[in-house]
Amino acid sequence: MSSILSLIENAKKTKKESIASTVRMPEKLYSFIEELAIELDLSKQEVMLKLLQEGAEAAEQALKKVEEAEPKIAAGFHILNTNKAHTDEDHEWMLAHQAAAAFYEPWKFNINRIKKGEVVFLYENGKGIVAYGRGTGEVQMREHEGHKDECHYQVLEGFTILEQPLSAAAIKKALDRNVVFLRTMSGMPDGQKVLDLIESKKAKS
Repeated sequence: MSSILSLIENAKKTKKESIASTVRMPEKLYSFIEELAIELDLSKQEVMLKLLQEGAEAAEQALKKVEEAEPKIAAGFHILNTNKAHTDEDHEWMLAHQAAAAFYEPWKFNINRIKKGEVVFLYENGKGIVAYGRGTGEVQMREHEGHKDECHYQVLEGFTILEQPLSAAAIKKALDRNVVFLRTMSGMPDGQKVLDLIESKKAKS
């Protein structure tokens, strides 16, 4: 509760852009939020936003633990989240520099796993795969937000930006399995199916 209260106090001091959304919830949960809002002298919207942020941070930490525990085996194909959920700048930098990049420990070390010739799909949250290319196996480093060497990246050979993103639904259908897109980077042993689908769409356009 103390961390939620701290987040709420900070939210009062800082105004950020937000997107309107609706959500249906169990009556018991809604009643709890109403009571909490009254107790804290806040609007229901402020309370719900802070609870969502707290839950999102917990989920992010859980994903971090999963990534750290996964065996680091070259898959031949990788899908890399372009980090647009956190900042547009990182996403745009990757497209402009035709690169796959990741930031800070342990995520930046995902880039070190990409071997020469392996395919990397760049995945944009909310849209799907927007570009792809092949790794060189040469990891480069640069500063990120003023922190030295906190960005690891590889310039991708044969870099291609798709005219139409390949959606999450289309990826899952092609692979006939569930795919977790929120991880920084995941191996995709069956990625040839995705590459074949992309190339077939290019051939038709």
